[in-house]
Amino acid sequence: MKKSTTPKTKGVKPRANKTTISPANVEPSAGNESLATGKVKKMDTPCCINIHSRRYRLTDADGCSGKAAIDGLVHAGVLPDDSAKYVEKVSHTQEKIKKPEIEETILTLTRYIE
Repeated sequence: MKKSTTPKTKGVKPRANKTTISPANVEPSAGNESLATGKVKKMDTPCCINIHSRRYRLTDADGCSGKAAIDGLVHAGVLPDDSAKYVEKVSHTQEKIKKPEIEETILTLTRYIE
């Protein structure tokens, strides 16, 4: 008889291969303009990025992270990369909203002028 190579954990029920997980705080829309249309302007000069969060509950000052948003701008081709050559300054603002307004994150890119 061949032994099973699957580890067994006492008291834990095995799960099916497919699991539906409801991600927390996923926004209903990725933006107003599809990047696939090619109509999104690409930044080729240094810029400042403001990440404005509109939420039902405000976060701690150190709880707002724009890493994923900025990485998304690079992945979409809006920014060549997220180095200091292209991203001069990042700021975070937030605003408390009331239901039934939609929670959203607004990214504003402006050209950096010395």
